[in-house]
Amino acid sequence: MGGSSYSRPVYSSPKGKSFSSRSQSQYSRITDAHKDVLPSSDRRLGTDAKNPIVVALDGTGSMGDSAKIMFDKMPMFWGQIEQKGYLSDPALSFSIVGDQYCDDAPLQITSFEKGLTIDNWLKKLWLEGGGGGQTRESYDLTAQFYVDRCDIDEAEQAFFFFIGDEDYYRTLDDQPTEPIFKALMEKFEVFFIHWHYFNASTDKRIVKSWRDLMGERLIILKEDKAIVDVMLGIISMMTNVRSLDTYAKEMEERGQTSERIDTVTEAIKDVKGKKGKKDKKEVKIEEML
Repeated sequence: MGGSSYSRPVYSSPKGKSFSSRSQSQYSRITDAHKDVLPSSDRRLGTDAKNPIVVALDGTGSMGDSAKIMFDKMPMFWGQIEQKGYLSDPALSFSIVGDQYCDDAPLQITSFEKGLTIDNWLKKLWLEGGGGGQTRESYDLTAQFYVDRCDIDEAEQAFFFFIGDEDYYRTLDDQPTEPIFKALMEKFEVFFIHWHYFNASTDKRIVKSWRDLMGERLIILKEDKAIVDVMLGIISMMTNVRSLDTYAKEMEERGQTSERIDTVTEAIKDVKGKKGKKDKKEVKIEEML
């Protein structure tokens, strides 16, 4: 695992774009899944960090921009966590979520890393841009991998962020997927950051589905470029190191507009920190069935 410094600039996006030309160029060159990020049968992840973070990005056609935004803003995300003391010992893993029923690479996983080393893994992710017309993606595959094949025994507080716009499949290998998500929520502080689906009535159904599963851990994102601000706010409030008002002031100090601050605070206003540390007991999916 690499060092903690993230010594490269944040890449800026041009007006009217969510991501920079740098990230567009980076991901347009990748035309197939890299072997290092595929979930081979013997692959496991692990970290002894006290604060593991997983960011699971929908890489289908409707959501590929999210990975480009994260690539642009990773120095700010990592830098704020360290400089503001939001977490004492973070490490970060990324996943790309696809659709197992129609995509070539419905699951891609990066190792846990720190600082600029994260970039080496981000550059291996393939934004396949697939997905079908089912308004569902294989979030369950990612959840199952991190439940069954991710070792975070030293974690004091671990975070898991899904970022997507569609619903989840109800079964995996003829078994219900809800227990998989419940097991993930025992292991991590799990949030689903929802981008608006283009069809309003379908979006309403998707929101209700995730709300029924996750309650207040469903976060509605009204501005795609606010992903990093929302995640930082959630982390700072879940660890009880910042209040919502204090975090809003810090966004202002780093140059965010009043509109962005209002968008973010509205999205995370119901987030509440934990009173105690999570029980680190391993939870098996079969125990939830």
